[in-house]
Amino acid sequence: MELKDKVVVVVGATGGMGVEVCRALHKGGVKLILVARTEEKLKTLSAELGNCSFFVCDLGKPDTIAPVCTQIMANYPIVDVLLNVAGIGVYKPIEEVTETDWMDSFNTNVTASFLFTKYLLPALKQSPKAYVINWGSGMGVIPSAGRSVYCMTKFALRGVSLALAREFERTNISIVHLTLGSVLTEFGPMALKEKETENLEGKAYLTPQYVAEKVVEIISSDQADSEVPIYPTGYEEEMKRLS
Repeated sequence: MELKDKVVVVVGATGGMGVEVCRALHKGGVKLILVARTEEKLKTLSAELGNCSFFVCDLGKPDTIAPVCTQIMANYPIVDVLLNVAGIGVYKPIEEVTETDWMDSFNTNVTASFLFTKYLLPALKQSPKAYVINWGSGMGVIPSAGRSVYCMTKFALRGVSLALAREFERTNISIVHLTLGSVLTEFGPMALKEKETENLEGKAYLTPQYVAEKVVEIISSDQADSEVPIYPTGYEEEMKRLS
């Protein structure tokens, strides 16, 4: 796919990976539609990039998603790419997990991706070649103790993605599950500084810029696999030790 002038919706645009993906795609000349919860962050990113629209949406509240999709399609009847980047991480033993933790995790990590795909389908179907890329995790493949809720959501998102990939395999829409290892962002129980220190001491991490480059490669290709694992060195071995 030629990137120039393609319409790309980025859900979770203001997070650590979302920002870098937006920057990488902006260099390719796409028309960006930014979606996130915080208006001020959206305004800042939009001002940096230019040539993009933004919509405020609280992904923890599923009933806010359909109206946002309606607004997007009113302005952009064709959507070429949907990137479901947003996610939250609840890392607690099950005894400490609250009902709010559970609902927020599934609403943000699973339901939002499903609903944005469902409600933007009319616009995605108008594209000659459309991509929906869902941000998964290695924890949706290898479970980890003490992170059960996060693992459950990522297993669920992986199931949604692979099932929809099969459902749309003979259409113009490719559904891709991006299975990521540890990334150098603020996401998760460790601060970015702690991760950077571990990285200097030898633990491998992906950088958000590297992930963004891989996403651009997927979108630019003529055909993508339904699941694309991107792990830093030693990630699978570490996850098996934690499981």
